[in-house]
Amino acid sequence: MKKLIALFLVFTALSCSSEDQVNQEVTAVDNTASVLDGKMLSFKNEELFVKEYSDLADLDTDELKNWVASKKLVSLLNTSDDSASMEEDVLSETRIIYSDALKSVLNSESKVKINGNVLWLNERTFYLLSEDEINLSVAELTNREAKLQKYGQLLSVAKVSKNITGRLVLPNENRIKSFASPEINVNGGRLRHVVDLYNETIVLNDGIQSSKMYLRSTLQYRSCSTLAGCRWKEAMNLRYLTSDFQGRPGDTTGIWTIYGIYNNPAISGTKTYQVGSWKFTVPYMSDVNFYISGPIVCSINGVVPTPQISMEMSWYY
Repeated sequence: MKKLIALFLVFTALSCSSEDQVNQEVTAVDNTASVLDGKMLSFKNEELFVKEYSDLADLDTDELKNWVASKKLVSLLNTSDDSASMEEDVLSETRIIYSDALKSVLNSESKVKINGNVLWLNERTFYLLSEDEINLSVAELTNREAKLQKYGQLLSVAKVSKNITGRLVLPNENRIKSFASPEINVNGGRLRHVVDLYNETIVLNDGIQSSKMYLRSTLQYRSCSTLAGCRWKEAMNLRYLTSDFQGRPGDTTGIWTIYGIYNNPAISGTKTYQVGSWKFTVPYMSDVNFYISGPIVCSINGVVPTPQISMEMSWYY
């Protein structure tokens, strides 16, 4: 009888342990994964949204496309195209560029659900949509934008430490600095390398949730016609990118972390890389400007000798 009782207690303990383990695994999955809710991704809270966004920032463009496909989401990454804004000789630095990571979590209408709330990102502002507004098209939302409730921002503020609400503000939040190389002749064609260095600071509920620096690389060729004149178009030549980036000399605060670029095998098309990440660091003043110096070198594949285009990177000071 005692043996039977002992066996029963052991079985009960094992059953409870297994059940607890299953519950923990389910909880872990629920707390780390976004789910497709209708036509948009849904996150339980802002922390999980920022965590997934930060994890995605470490992936390259092809990996992000695979991730989006696994979510069965029609994302902004798959449907947006701003190549028309890059056709001129001189590039505007007032353009708005979203990172591939951010475009991966937004649907084709720039909507996402966080903590049961549907948010719509238009230019630099997150709007909280009511039940009557959730299914409106982008055109309809744009027409009534002045009446929408603001929820957060990708705010562009330069050279200040605090705004009127008192929140921490990073110098040069969400600004862009563009670099275009002199054109070179490759196999009879005229090529240039365009690099957009930009900051993406996400502000939700009046607090910085994330601030990252990205570098977007685009190889372009010169296209000329009698009617349209000359424009720069995206070139698909295979190329390699290497960098030798440095942060602020002597900086040991750890507020900004710098990442380098080295790709192998060769790449083609427009590619985006995370090159810097910010974190709030005690006891330092964390409203520190990003600092970067050093070259990025673009080597064109398939040509002997290999043409190389080198440009020095720097940020606003």
